[in-house]
Amino acid sequence: MTITHTTAGGITMTVELIRNGETDTNDYEEYLNSFGYETLEKSLKEDAKSICQFFCNEELVLQGLKKLVTQFYQFNQPEKKTLRQFFDDWGSKNHFNHEAQPNDKIPYETSPNFHFPNHTPILHGELTADLFNNVLLKQGYLSADLGAGPKHGKWAHTIQFFILEEARKTGQLKLHSNTVCEFIKKISQIHGPYESFSLWSILFDSFDETFTCPNIITQTLTSPWDNSKEALFLADKLNHFQKKFEKAASAENNYNAYANKKYMSRIDKANYVKYKDKCAILWFAPQDKKTIPKPPCQEELKQNQLSFLKLSLL
Repeated sequence: MTITHTTAGGITMTVELIRNGETDTNDYEEYLNSFGYETLEKSLKEDAKSICQFFCNEELVLQGLKKLVTQFYQFNQPEKKTLRQFFDDWGSKNHFNHEAQPNDKIPYETSPNFHFPNHTPILHGELTADLFNNVLLKQGYLSADLGAGPKHGKWAHTIQFFILEEARKTGQLKLHSNTVCEFIKKISQIHGPYESFSLWSILFDSFDETFTCPNIITQTLTSPWDNSKEALFLADKLNHFQKKFEKAASAENNYNAYANKKYMSRIDKANYVKYKDKCAILWFAPQDKKTIPKPPCQEELKQNQLSFLKLSLL
């Protein structure tokens, strides 16, 4: 762990990546305290420490990435599908992306008859803190973060959620929160003493050389970390996106050119929450609806209705 003295006389700490066989010398309690979270509720603080420690453990994260590339490759057999289809499917089974009507009036421009759909949204532009915390995270959504660019990674945060939830289900990650989605919803409403150091930024959007940094997630997946056909298959997808993104940005001298052409040009076909012309959360209906499973309760209801119909015809 590295200790840094700020010009204002304060102290911030940086955690370090623990590679296979190394001893973990990070002090996660002090790390959170250095950002002003000394009085954070005990169980939530223990969850935050556990997640931070997990993302500092290279061996555990690589195991999670291996599970990701394997599942995505299998999801593409025999028919090719997109990462959005994959995460729509995975998210629906792991407590994310739940359809609902807004409980409160959303103080932003929305599409007519807006509701929260049951699939993964596209993020356009740099979301305001309020839009990010109180619409996206508070509702428990995965996301395709197009506005962050290919170096950060369109899917980096969603991949972080995938790794954590899969580890929680196997017992590798111990949390007081019932699910990773529940933890994300909780921290979306926690405001620390420093605006730039929210729990979200510390645990999922840092600049540390650990997997709390989304760039490190994307960088690893596009590097020769694993030469299996599964890993190469996903790496090819991510590299292809980067080329398309950079080509569009270069041709039009506009960082958002790819997003404008592919998504904003058809915003009328989306459920959306929008802040002026600066940023937006866009939900486009899945092209292949068969890939989005119905919630278990709906499936059960449908089966009961069919059974009743059959009995009525006897």
